[in-house]
Amino acid sequence: MRSRWFHRPFLHSAAPDRQKRTSWLELYYDLVFVAAFLSLGRGMGENLSMTGVAVFAAAFVPLWTAWTGFTFFENRYTLDDFVHRVMVLLQMLSAAGMALTAADVLEGDTVGFCVAAGTTKLLIAVMHARAGVQVAQAQAYSRYWAGVFALGGGAWLLAAVVPSPWSYGLWLAGTLAVVAAPLSRQSLALAQTLPIDFGHLGERYGFLTIFVLGGSFVNVVRSLAHHHAAWTQLAAGAVALLLTCGIWWVYFDDVAGTRTKEMRGARFVWLYAHLPLQAGVTAVGVAAEKTIAFSWDAPAAPEARWLLAGALATVYASVAAIDSVTERKQIELSDRARVNARLLAALGLLVLAPAGQHMSGGLFLSLVAAINVAQVVFDMMMAPLESGEWAELGRRSVADLARDHDSGQARMPPLTRRDVTQAVRKGTPATMRRDLYFYFMEGSWVRVLVAFGFIFVLSNVFFAALYTVEPASIATATPLTFADAFYFSVQTMSTIGYGTLSPASTYGNLVATAEAALSMIGIAVVTGLVFAKASRPRASVLFSKPMVLTTMHDKKVLSFRVGNARGNEVVEAKLHVIVIKDELSREGHHLRRLHDVPLTRRHSPVFTLTWSVMHEIDEDSPFADVDWSDLDRDVALIVVTLTGHDGTYGQTIYARHVYFPEDIAVDHRFVDVISRLDDGRMLVDYDRFHDIMPDRSPGAGEDAPVGDGARGGVEP
Repeated sequence: MRSRWFHRPFLHSAAPDRQKRTSWLELYYDLVFVAAFLSLGRGMGENLSMTGVAVFAAAFVPLWTAWTGFTFFENRYTLDDFVHRVMVLLQMLSAAGMALTAADVLEGDTVGFCVAAGTTKLLIAVMHARAGVQVAQAQAYSRYWAGVFALGGGAWLLAAVVPSPWSYGLWLAGTLAVVAAPLSRQSLALAQTLPIDFGHLGERYGFLTIFVLGGSFVNVVRSLAHHHAAWTQLAAGAVALLLTCGIWWVYFDDVAGTRTKEMRGARFVWLYAHLPLQAGVTAVGVAAEKTIAFSWDAPAAPEARWLLAGALATVYASVAAIDSVTERKQIELSDRARVNARLLAALGLLVLAPAGQHMSGGLFLSLVAAINVAQVVFDMMMAPLESGEWAELGRRSVADLARDHDSGQARMPPLTRRDVTQAVRKGTPATMRRDLYFYFMEGSWVRVLVAFGFIFVLSNVFFAALYTVEPASIATATPLTFADAFYFSVQTMSTIGYGTLSPASTYGNLVATAEAALSMIGIAVVTGLVFAKASRPRASVLFSKPMVLTTMHDKKVLSFRVGNARGNEVVEAKLHVIVIKDELSREGHHLRRLHDVPLTRRHSPVFTLTWSVMHEIDEDSPFADVDWSDLDRDVALIVVTLTGHDGTYGQTIYARHVYFPEDIAVDHRFVDVISRLDDGRMLVDYDRFHDIMPDRSPGAGEDAPVGDGARGGVEP
């Protein structure tokens, strides 16, 4: 039993089977720092200026580094005695002191803030020094970080007694000493000796982010309650809450659910990108409160516009930086696509900030919300499958197979009736995933039209915002409104040019030139995609739903039929049939083997009507050893492919169909569908194309056909 008053720290190192969990003390610590973050944000909100933003950033960095320093200490050590708890509580009080004295920095009084910041750093140094004394195998690591935080804390305390401007230099030196320390050679060598538990680290940064978002959400709701808001303010508040929800969605789907790539510096980018990310999230909470006062008829205040757009742009640019060094295993598109999407969102937000002076506050807020929602929609498009149990997919069937094999009852679970193209792809390399061109080519026309319609509108909004940066950029549009700029952008992008609106300045001509160049590329891409999608030949080949096992000329025959629904000429049509069977080697290796199925006739010179495809089952047939009463045990599925030259398209067409074991009707035959009309023409009755009937013995009467879904052994 360990004493609760004082005990030795336990050194924790990363291992696949023992990820460290966040403790209650760490969560309490997070809440205090979140309160400090939000307090800094409120101070910035009361002084919306470049100076206020600079002070917010300068105060946020030492706060964040103090939180990060404690988080890394907790990542390395497990410790929960009386001395440790007291030191953590003292750090929390120092963090609160930093938040309370940050406002004094605006008035030139930096003493209180420097003392509080220096105290937090020195306390972390003492924690590392204690661990270095008590844990022999971590002495080098603890001594290094104790020295780093002691140096940083000493610089901050010295800044409290040194007159300005030297105090600001020491302020900067104390911050850089801690921020740059992980990049040193000694730190990198120590990290190799004692690996970081990155799972615990990701969890800690996730908790901090969600606490900041939650605090921002609560502040918006509280502001609405205190102001007895009108419907316009309620609408603005709803949009503000929507912004925080969008950030939560993107972060916890696109950042918290990822892992760093095996590339040099990836984890440092992940770490340092969280600094502007969490500062941006804090600033978004401040801006969200300001949006309640936005007018739906007049432009919003420039400071509030820049704060909202700049904070969101910082968040998405930081997410893009993290995305560039992480990978999501369950996404359909490449990792590069999500990086580009976040960067485009950040760029669009920055352009909207100055353009907001030419639009109402309601329109500005709506456009910002549209960009935010677009990021969520894009995230859903990238990852349409749930990721909660992604790592466990496929493991159970393998374990069941091994267990069944040991007991002599090896058997794979049967396939469900799903198209083989719908197979779940797990662990696909990022460079080999689908790109946007492939995504649109395989998708429906609705997907293409909706996506390109949205891109068209958003692109014109972007260029309209650029035109409004200089009010005199468009002739005859005086005063310039956002609507004028938008419609002029539409005319420029589509090369319409009615002649009423035209560029009126060098800046306007430059923007129009850039838009024209990009629109030419965009039109070429869209034209090529639409043409390729519309001109792609599609075969109208109809495969019978059932496959029958019948007797013909005293031989067992497996048969299905194919029909040309269009009735045009398909020259040199060729069929290829394979059966996929689950097999198990004597050593227990599971194999899903493909066997060619010989056909009585594989090709047809002119495929215009129907084609009865037959396979005689003999001793060389892959179905020779099949138990027809229990097909699921031996046959996984049967795949049929047809190729031929379509005379109408002048191109090769392809068709594929999959038969599952339950599609095979034993001792049945197909109903005739071809007859001759009185005028001599042939009639193909596709209404009965899938109908089958039971086999009859010689001399028996005609039986009624059986409709779709007939199974072997079922009486008509």
